[in-house]
Amino acid sequence: MNDKLKQIYEEDQHDLRTMPQNRIERDRARRNKVQIILDSGGATAAIDFIHAAMIFQHGEALEDWWKAYKLSVRAVDLGFHPKWVAAVALDRWLLHQGKPLKYGNQVIPFGGVYRIPQLDPNTTDEERQEWDVPSKMELFSFRNLRGFIRYDITGALGNENLKINVIKLERHPVHCPSLVGVPCNIIKDNQIIYENSYGWKWIENKNGSFNIGWLLIPDVPELAHAVADEGKLTMEKVVLNEQSCILVKHGHSKTLYVRSTEGIWAITGVNYNNIIEKALSLLESSY
Repeated sequence: MNDKLKQIYEEDQHDLRTMPQNRIERDRARRNKVQIILDSGGATAAIDFIHAAMIFQHGEALEDWWKAYKLSVRAVDLGFHPKWVAAVALDRWLLHQGKPLKYGNQVIPFGGVYRIPQLDPNTTDEERQEWDVPSKMELFSFRNLRGFIRYDITGALGNENLKINVIKLERHPVHCPSLVGVPCNIIKDNQIIYENSYGWKWIENKNGSFNIGWLLIPDVPELAHAVADEGKLTMEKVVLNEQSCILVKHGHSKTLYVRSTEGIWAITGVNYNNIIEKALSLLESSY
């Protein structure tokens, strides 16, 4: 094992826990040091390539995440287990291109709630098991996520076919992209609807902040409502079209979970009436 690579890795993990103000600059310096070691042939054991991969996993460009993937695959070829470091690196590379994830285990903030993006439908749970990542059902409940930050379940509510667990993250995830979309429609009062590559749609306030958004989640029996900000939590059941739905209020944000023929709609916003109106519209269009 290369002791220098191990030391750099431990420094990286310490910065993730303490979040120093100059973390980004420190990350860049660590990548430069690791690249010099790699160029000189200093990585020979499987764990060396894992240590190096983790440094590039915390990069800021596509080539960083691709290098993290290739380094971790090299570690797997040398016998390193578990394999999830490679799976997570590949998905981070895909995530920052707005592409469906191969395995999952990555998140994007959406109206203050962290969501798992669209998954590649061709990936089976057998493949996920082979690469030591959670099954599709586990992903959306945030169970057994690999390399993810600690969290506590602060609330739970279910009905006959869906359970929502509110989980409070220890901190905001550091290496997930911001919500980015393009205009796709204009509605009343010249409000612009934005859409990202995963089909998530939202409307912003005049100051550019998130107002209301809606996205479709696969039909699973248990979902995580993941938040990092502080706020008072309440949960209640709401009946729409004779269907029991679940409303989560956290701070100033509200999210209604509504089952449809297409999957589970999650509608997040500030104004309760606007959320109900959008939910009814989505239900009407799904039949």
